[in-house]
Amino acid sequence: MYYIKNDSINPYFNHALEEYFLKNFEEECFILWRNEPCILIGRNQNTLAEINPEYVRKNEIKVVRRLTGGGAVFNDLGNINFTFITNLEGLEDSSFRKFAQPVIEALEKLDVRAEFSGRNDITIDGRKFSGNARYYYKKRLLHHGTILFSGNLTNLNDALRIKPIKYRDKAVKSVKNRVTNISEHLAEKMDVLQFRDFLMKSIMDKYGIKSCYDFSEEDYRRIDEIRKNRFESYEWNYGSSPEYAFSNEERFPCGTIEVRTDIRDGSIRNIKFFGDFFGKKEISELELSLCGVKYEKNEIEKILNEINLDDYIQGMRTEDVTEKLLSM
Repeated sequence: MYYIKNDSINPYFNHALEEYFLKNFEEECFILWRNEPCILIGRNQNTLAEINPEYVRKNEIKVVRRLTGGGAVFNDLGNINFTFITNLEGLEDSSFRKFAQPVIEALEKLDVRAEFSGRNDITIDGRKFSGNARYYYKKRLLHHGTILFSGNLTNLNDALRIKPIKYRDKAVKSVKNRVTNISEHLAEKMDVLQFRDFLMKSIMDKYGIKSCYDFSEEDYRRIDEIRKNRFESYEWNYGSSPEYAFSNEERFPCGTIEVRTDIRDGSIRNIKFFGDFFGKKEISELELSLCGVKYEKNEIEKILNEINLDDYIQGMRTEDVTEKLLSM
């Protein structure tokens, strides 16, 4: 396994670096990195529905869509992000918990008790400090997560839009009340860079990593190309949002999902799924398979039963789509 030392704080570059090593190397990789203030949008989310546009513009906060699914997060220099890129062949356990465990074990050495919680979170005393997400590419898996160490929780709260539907079974709380910084729980003080170095050593020791990867000029050139063509582009980060005749949003165990459909002459002309869900395959494949299908429950269920819906929206059932999202 490579340790890839990355001192960049440019979120466009950092996400391009992840994609480069995921798609162009066979070796497994471990990366620690930080971002200047930015919002990271999940791959399948509707960007404008997740951010506070006025606050983003006023504070010149970068907005970057990730390769991975999951929800929107705010990053600043008080955050550390970790990435594992691994090969699926021979991997017995690819769960979220497996890749969160090295962080949990590192914190145990500092007498901080952390726990894996829910779909993809790590918490201390029930308060979240890390969210995890992943992306599959051929026979490779990219798993990454955020770590709140000394982040500005006020900016975090103001930059994001909080959807009441996500918390309709409980009182809606501000993000500040549901998250915590690791620095608040340490017996001995350290700054974010000291913690980064501690975490790096802990994980390198765990996996027996002895050296860092040396970048070439060609590496930087190709990463920069990905940065410009994907992660800095408006089309990737915001996308288009055409008019749809029908829109609905529901909360499921697998995440909050919004569907928009355009029905013409009794058939689905366009359909779009947004949300903080996870999946192994591109959601656009599922959307394409439903275009042209009659807007009838039996016809839609027939298509959904011919594919593995779990590949596109992990944990989603056919009846969830037809009866709840499409209200059929």
